[in-house]
Amino acid sequence: MAQQSQFSKAGRSGQINPDETTVVYITGNGLKTQEAVQGYVGEPFTIEPKLDSFERALERSRTLDRLEWQQVSV
Repeated sequence: MAQQSQFSKAGRSGQINPDETTVVYITGNGLKTQEAVQGYVGEPFTIEPKLDSFERALERSRTLDRLEWQQVSV
């Protein structure tokens, strides 16, 4: 949450242009920050700690992303 706190502080002080796209990296594991993104992201994928499980989840997320963009474009 330190990144988000610093980001908010920089925004209030005028260091960040509100008309520009800004990216904040959250480098933790997400277990302590889930409430910060709740409502902005979809439900998390729960996977087994195996590479093939990760690869299937990654492909699923890409498919869902493509479907979402197709719906927006229509």
